[in-house]
Amino acid sequence: MPKLKFAAIQVNNIDAKTIADRDTNLLQAKKIIDKLENVDLIVLPELFTCGYSRETFDNLQDLAEDISGDSFQFFSSIAKEKNCYICYGFPQIKDDKYFISQAVINPEGEIVTVYSKQHMAQFGNSMEKEYFTRGDQTVSFEINGVKLGMIICYDMRFPELTRKLALEHNIDFLFHPVAFYKDNSFPSWHHFIITRALENQIYMLSLNRAGEKYGNSIFCPPWVDYNTSPTTLKSKEDIIIGEIDTDLIHKVREEYRFREDRRNNY
Repeated sequence: MPKLKFAAIQVNNIDAKTIADRDTNLLQAKKIIDKLENVDLIVLPELFTCGYSRETFDNLQDLAEDISGDSFQFFSSIAKEKNCYICYGFPQIKDDKYFISQAVINPEGEIVTVYSKQHMAQFGNSMEKEYFTRGDQTVSFEINGVKLGMIICYDMRFPELTRKLALEHNIDFLFHPVAFYKDNSFPSWHHFIITRALENQIYMLSLNRAGEKYGNSIFCPPWVDYNTSPTTLKSKEDIIIGEIDTDLIHKVREEYRFREDRRNNY
């Protein structure tokens, strides 16, 4: 059955104020990617190109890009060189509005899809409603016969979105780039990831940026028991190398028939 190998980079990016700062982040990613073993997919965190701060967002007129901007050109070249898919976070400008977006580029250097965050966080260390417009499209795509979906950070707190991806898009793997600061919402984060993975019987990756106030990325399989646990990182720059095994998904769904046992109406 289909499998997919990925590298999730918990990268030490900076909160950019200028184009030069953004380019520093791009080069930091390249330095790590150049040393990676062969994988099918490389994932970078939410708003990777610019970082996440009020001072950064005050400079969106310089830092935001359309889907064919400098960051796309940069990663398009790397995707072709590494012969893999790359997913990176960036502030997108579209129709004179700003979006928190993730682009996926294929090994030919072409855009596969762009997902824009559908829920804007405005609490704790977040101030997204002041700067960004919510997306309105739910997306999924396929790599090597494995079906993938995307959500971004605050999206995880709305179970209907993940459920739609699991049941209507029939995804195997949900990845969830974040820029998760250690505010009072941080301690509940992993509970949501594990719950979303287990209740939907999918793999789930939640990837944060590195740093003392960030970190703790997590990769959860479709089932957790006495012998199987999620993979978690600490705060420093690090990488999760993981594999999506659709055989395991089928085994879990066969043994634990949550999908069959649910009712259509409650």
